[in-house]
Amino acid sequence: MSRDLPALIPAFRELRDRSERLVLCTIVETAGSTYRKAGARMLIDREGNYFGVLGGGCFEGDLVERARSVIADGLPALVEYDMRGDEDLIWGLGLGCDGLVRMLLQPLLPENQYQPLAYLTEAVATFRPVVLATGFTGEATGKSLACDEIGETDLGLDPGRHTALAQECARLAASGKPGITDLADGSRVFVDLVPRQHHLLIVGAGPDAVPMARTAAELHWRVTVADHRESSPGAAHFPNTVLQVHAEPEKLANTVILGTVSAALVMTHNFNADVGFLRSLAAAPPEYIGLLGPTARRAKLLDSLDEKDREALKGHIRGPVGLDIGGDSPASIALAAIAEIHAVLEGADAAPLDMRRSRSAA
Repeated sequence: MSRDLPALIPAFRELRDRSERLVLCTIVETAGSTYRKAGARMLIDREGNYFGVLGGGCFEGDLVERARSVIADGLPALVEYDMRGDEDLIWGLGLGCDGLVRMLLQPLLPENQYQPLAYLTEAVATFRPVVLATGFTGEATGKSLACDEIGETDLGLDPGRHTALAQECARLAASGKPGITDLADGSRVFVDLVPRQHHLLIVGAGPDAVPMARTAAELHWRVTVADHRESSPGAAHFPNTVLQVHAEPEKLANTVILGTVSAALVMTHNFNADVGFLRSLAAAPPEYIGLLGPTARRAKLLDSLDEKDREALKGHIRGPVGLDIGGDSPASIALAAIAEIHAVLEGADAAPLDMRRSRSAA
C-alpha cells in the first residue's frame, strides 16, 4: 500500500486535458533492500518528465527511455532492475542498492480512457478507498479490476470471469496488505489497496496555521482551513491547494463533510470558538483532534463541554500537540504536529529508526 497517488493527480489532470500520451509505472514486486516497495507509482509523459519517485534517482533515467517505447507502441511492459550483488555491474547503473524491483509500465492514452488512473483519480476525489488488481504477466498484463464500496469495475478484467480474484480483492480490503495472486490461465496479478486520502481540517486561519497547512500539503494530504471570522490574518498566505471556508463554530458540519476528515487541529486562539468547534467535532470525531496551548487550557476546554461531547471525544483529543523535537517557532511546531498526526494515522510509534531493521529490506 502506498499513499503517493495524490501526488500524481494534479499533473495527470493537466496532461489528460491536453490529450497527452502517458505511462503509469507501478512497482508490483520487490526483493531485498529497495528504495520503494510494491504499490508505489510514478507518471511519465512523452517528453520524459516524470512525477513521483520510485528509485531515488537510481533508475529513473533508464525508466524514462523504456516509457517512451511503451508510449510509442501502446503496449504495457514489465521491467526488472536487479541490483543484488554483481548483477548491478551488468546494468552499469551503479545503483548501490541491494534488491530487485519489478514494475509494470501501463500506457495511459485517449484510446483507453486513461485507465486505470482515471478511475483512481475519481476515487481519490471522493475519498473512496479502492482495491486495484492489475495483471503484470500473461494475457492479463496491463488489465485491471477495481473494487470499492460502489462495487466491482471491469478495467480489462471481467469480475464475472474472475470470481476468485474478486474475492481476493475483498480480502485485501480488510487486511490492507498488497499481494500477488494467479489467474487460472497462469497470469500473475498484483492486488493493492489505494487508501483514502488523508484529510486535515485546520480550525483557525491565523498566521501559525499557514505552516501547518503547507507541511500537510507537501505530503499531498487534502487540507481544509475553517475559520469563524469573515477575514483572517493568514488567509492570503495559504497554498493554492488548501480549501478555505467560513464556518460558524457550532455549524461546522454545514460547511465541512466531517466524515471525510482524518485529523483536525483546533487553533482559533479564541476560547469560545474552540469550544464551539469541539462540540461540532464531537458529532463525528476524526481519529486525531489536536489542541494548541498548554494542558491547563485543554482541561478547561473539555470542562466547558457537556458529558456526552466529552465522552464522544475521549481517545481522540491530543494536547498539547506534536512530538518533542525541541523547537518553538511556528515552523517547528508545525513539523512536530504534522509528524505526530502522520504517525497516528499510519499506526506508527514515532520512535527513532536508528539501529532498527529497515522496513525496506523486509
